[in-house]
This record gives sequence, C-alpha cells and structure tokens, in this order.
Amino acid sequence: MSARAPAVSIPARLPVSDLAQLIEVSVEEVQAVLVSRGEPSSPTDMIGPESSADVASTLGRRVRIESRDLALEALYEFDARGETETGQLPDRAAAMVEGVLRDRERLDHEIEAASEHWSVARMPAVDRTILRLGLYELESQPDTPTAVIVSEAVRLAQTYSTEKSGAFVNGVLAALARAVRHDAM
Repeated sequence: MSARAPAVSIPARLPVSDLAQLIEVSVEEVQAVLVSRGEPSSPTDMIGPESSADVASTLGRRVRIESRDLALEALYEFDARGETETGQLPDRAAAMVEGVLRDRERLDHEIEAASEHWSVARMPAVDRTILRLGLYELESQPDTPTAVIVSEAVRLAQTYSTEKSGAFVNGVLAALARAVRHDAM
C-alpha cells in the first residue's frame, strides 16, 4: 500500500489486532511498533486514536479516526466532567459535539419519549450519549441515510458500552428515526 492510498477509517479505540487487520499488516508489526514505544501491545489491548495514527504512520499506512467516535468521546467527557474541548476535534466532530450540547435538553426529552420505561438519567452514560448523537444526526443531517446513522450508533454501543447496549440503542434510535424522518429504515 503506497502513501497515496486513501486513509482507512478506524474507530477511536480498538484492539491491537483490529488495527493490524484494518491497516492490512500483521499483528506482530503493530506490536513491534508499540513495544518500541513502551506501550501495551497484546493483541487484545485497546489503543487510542493518537497511538493508532502513529503506529499506522510508522508502518506507512494512513488512517482517519471516525468523527462519530471522537464526538462520542468528547460528549462522554462533558457528561462525566462538565467540560469538553472542541478545538482539538476535526470540524465534523466539533459540529456534532456543539450541536448535541446546544440541544441536549430537547434531545433528552425526545429520547425519553421514545424509550419505554427508561428515563435518560437511568441510562448508562455511554448509551445516552450515543442516543443524543444519533438523534442529533437524524435531525441535522438529512443527507445521511437513516440506516447509516442507526448502524453507526449500534457500532458505537457495541464498541464502547455493554453487551446489551447495541440492541437497546437500535430499538430507541429506530423509534426516533420513524418519528423524526417518518421512515421505517
């Protein structure tokens, strides 16, 4: 793969073995770079966006961290600590974060209305953040297909939350999509 090859989209956090697969190199090559930097290198060790990008670059590959993952991390940080720094985010991720924060109260109201027997406050923090992000996208990005938004939200839930979160996020976001976009996917 040449340096001119298109960048591969990757999640913000992923296991060493997944990074190797996505950038089409051996796990051992990724591990060697991580070991040389004194970082954890087991195939199941999770690595963050900076490390992933650095490892890929060292191995002559280009990666692009998914905007949704970066937005999720920033929004989760805001939920946990009450602060976020959007200046460090790519434009698309920063716009998502700013939109969700601006409309959070309204988004929460709509999410609660669509989720049966669940208040937003009772939801795991990651799940409610993913739902806010997904609903914001459904409302503000009409050119992005509904199925893409829902499937990306489910991917985020499966990657960053509990075993049952993917199904929960899928159900709530599908109901919101029917209400917002008037389609059944």
